[in-house]
Amino acid sequence: MAQRLWTALIVSLFLFRSLLIVEAGEPCCAIVANAALKGRLGRLAVEYPGDAKRIEARLDVYKSGDGKSIAGGYGSQAIELLPGTYDVSINGKRVTGVTIKSGHETQVKVGVLHVHAGKDTRVDVLDAATSTSLTGGYGEKSFGLPVGTVTVKIAGQSETVTIAEGKVTEF
Repeated sequence: MAQRLWTALIVSLFLFRSLLIVEAGEPCCAIVANAALKGRLGRLAVEYPGDAKRIEARLDVYKSGDGKSIAGGYGSQAIELLPGTYDVSINGKRVTGVTIKSGHETQVKVGVLHVHAGKDTRVDVLDAATSTSLTGGYGEKSFGLPVGTVTVKIAGQSETVTIAEGKVTEF
């Protein structure tokens, strides 16, 4: 009896894995087979956690190494693209080497930085590595960002914050 249950479990796991294959993609992304995608196209997906209507997030897609945006939008996005390697900019934070494959969905790992500040308080979000300004504004804001570290600057003071996948980081 135990042998039959063990065999059924292994077969079930094998069948489940064949329905949803997640490949070991870049640290930025998960590449998932998507049976709904037909033909040569793949899909770039960016889905933010939390209240999507309150999240400030500009997305731009570039052919790898190019400076001209070929697609983009605001908030969560699902963009169909030809297979290839792209760069994706989310609120100015560039993610390089994003692979799009035919029949697959490339899910960019993102989170949200929610800053609690008074309406007259200036908030700037900087790239932690280069101190380049990414985005900002006044008052309470929710910024969509790729996973990793950013620096939050308020009134001349800075603090490093880690953006976690699928999480809203409160600041």
